[in-house]
Amino acid sequence: MARSSDDDDAPRWELPVWEEEPPSRSPSEAVPRWEPERHIPRRQPQRRPAAETHGRVPAGTSAASSQRVPAPKRSLLARPFAWWAAHPWVVVWGLVFAAPAAVLLLRALDESGYAALVQPATWALAGLFVVALVLAMMASARRSAIRLTLGTVGVLAALTVLLWPVTQVTLGRTGCPGRAVGDLGVSAAGRTLEAWRRGAGVDEGWRTGRADGAWLDRSRTIDLLDYEFVDSGCWERAAPIDAARTWHEFRVTVKGGGSAALSKSVVVHTAVGADGWKITAIEGPHP
Repeated sequence: MARSSDDDDAPRWELPVWEEEPPSRSPSEAVPRWEPERHIPRRQPQRRPAAETHGRVPAGTSAASSQRVPAPKRSLLARPFAWWAAHPWVVVWGLVFAAPAAVLLLRALDESGYAALVQPATWALAGLFVVALVLAMMASARRSAIRLTLGTVGVLAALTVLLWPVTQVTLGRTGCPGRAVGDLGVSAAGRTLEAWRRGAGVDEGWRTGRADGAWLDRSRTIDLLDYEFVDSGCWERAAPIDAARTWHEFRVTVKGGGSAALSKSVVVHTAVGADGWKITAIEGPHP
């Protein structure tokens, strides 16, 4: 289609030409900002004590009561006693289970030549146990009478069971320690055999008025012709040897009924009492 001359003469819109390009503005710069006035005070958060910032304060408690009071520092010497006061029965039971080992240590001390230290050490260990038991009983009395009774009875029963084998059970015959002095009852045993040989009443040889009935009946049917001292000593046990209980062996010649004379062995048991040595038992002569 041919263009007419009127179309060429019509005004056309053209982009304006800027002599200088306008400065570019970001959208944020076009938005007005509110600047607070400097003389207006701002609200500051309230500061709390350090105890409240570390933990919450329970309802119904004051801030003063919620603050933790540091525990006083104890010296190294006072710490074991503080632990003892907090656990009294643990100390008592520890001493109970250590009692047999303590007895064996006393025996080793006696055999090593330090017999003079055995008795003081024994009293010291016994005193330590009594003090520990009393403290435990006082602590339990403030809590419960049942705990006090059961704890005391249990400790004493366990101590008896553990100490009985090492102190009362006789393991055999042995020599007396060097600390044993005197005749150790040999003269008392000799007087009993001499009374038997003369045919006198042997009850006076026991020095207690309580003779062994079985041995008296046997001695009346057997005549003692002669006796000879062989050896003497004490009774072996795990604990330190008790020099107050001794034995004395004699070689005797006896004759019973119409039989010929026989050589036998007699062991006389003696123990020291308030009035001196006394006979406690006699072994033999066996037929």
